[in-house]
Amino acid sequence: VALYFIAFFGFIAAVNAVMMTLAIRTHSGVVTDHAYEKGLAYNEVVEAEKAQETLGWQGKIELRHSREGENPFAIFFELKDKNGAILTPTNATATFTRPTQSGMDFSVALTGEETPIHFPAKGLWDVRVDTTHEGVHFQTTKRIVVE
Repeated sequence: VALYFIAFFGFIAAVNAVMMTLAIRTHSGVVTDHAYEKGLAYNEVVEAEKAQETLGWQGKIELRHSREGENPFAIFFELKDKNGAILTPTNATATFTRPTQSGMDFSVALTGEETPIHFPAKGLWDVRVDTTHEGVHFQTTKRIVVE
């Protein structure tokens, strides 16, 4: 009976060792940079979001198949005011982040209606567009899947 107890706890220890090894080897390293500072600035982020909502602007982000053969995809961004009129923003930048893997994030300056994009990997991506129109900052996000 004592041997069964020792074998049982030995088995449990071996399974835990395998699980810990797998967890350490497959850790992607995805963490938030400067988490403490971002937490302190949370109220400012909420106020900025409320100010943006009062404008009534709507940003549209689309991933399209590119007309160019070199890059298979293009990003399309359109900004409208609360009446549906198209706005012409300046300094528009799209930031692409991979929520499941670090080290692949990149940004591109948006030019014209469609901007060619080359993704380093297929899968899930978050797109955040930051732009300015007449001195007012606007930001919108969208989650896309690259196949």
